[in-house]
Amino acid sequence: MGRILDQPYDVNLQVTAVLSKLCLLPHPHLHEYLLDPYINLAPGCRSLFSVIVRVVGDLMLRIHRIPDFTSKLLLVRKRLLGLEPEGITIDHTTLLEGVIVLEEFCKELAAIAFVKYHATASTSP
Repeated sequence: MGRILDQPYDVNLQVTAVLSKLCLLPHPHLHEYLLDPYINLAPGCRSLFSVIVRVVGDLMLRIHRIPDFTSKLLLVRKRLLGLEPEGITIDHTTLLEGVIVLEEFCKELAAIAFVKYHATASTSP
């Protein structure tokens, strides 16, 4: 997950799919480790949240070196959705695809956390 900005698109999809499935499991330790941003860990240990924070920090530094980042990101998103034909090559495609996977994965994590929270809240006495 920490290399999401540098890995191929299909690898990122597989990694995030596995992590999403693990987040869905009703195991308290998995839930805590993968979905609790406030978990206390031993020094040097990383949670999914801390890895995502580090990746976003790295992304914020790298964005400034990519001219027209927003328009390129939109074009890559449209291409991935099949709304834009493959045309000229775009610099930093792997990074841009990684950003899109990261965005979608964060939305998926939020949805999983929301559903799990409401499922436990509705079953509490």
